[in-house]
Amino acid sequence: MMKLHEIELISSRMGMVDFNGFYDQPIVIFTSASLCDFTKQFKNFQKLFEDKKIVPIALPTNNFGDGEPGNNIEIHQYYSRYFDITFPIADKTNLDHNFFKMFGRPNWNFNKYLFNKKHEFIKQFNADTEPFDLIKYV
Repeated sequence: MMKLHEIELISSRMGMVDFNGFYDQPIVIFTSASLCDFTKQFKNFQKLFEDKKIVPIALPTNNFGDGEPGNNIEIHQYYSRYFDITFPIADKTNLDHNFFKMFGRPNWNFNKYLFNKKHEFIKQFNADTEPFDLIKYV
C-alpha cells in the first residue's frame, strides 16, 4: 500500500510538511487555485481541520486555467486573508511532482487525495466531491 510518508512536500511557511505531526489523523491533499470556482470548498476544509476530522493540505498548482498565478508568499497571504486558512499549504508545484506520479494525475483544481489514519492512500476524488463527503471514507 502506498503511504504518504514516501512523498516530500515543502511549505515556505512551515518548511518540510511533517506528516508525523498529524499522527492518527486522516489527511486529504487537494490541488488548489485562488482563481477557481471551487474555492468555496476552502470553508469546509477549514471546518474539517478545526473539528479535527481530517487534516487538509492545499497543494497549489497553476496547471488548470491559470488559476494559481501567484508565488508562494502571495498564495499563502491570499488563502489566509480571504479564506482564513490555518491548515497547511504546500508550496506551488506542477504536475511533474512525484506526488502526482505516485497517487495519480488530477484532471482539475480541487482534486482530492484521501489518506487514512495510517496515512495510506485510499482514493482520489474529483473537484465536485465536497470536503464533508470524504468523512465516510475514513
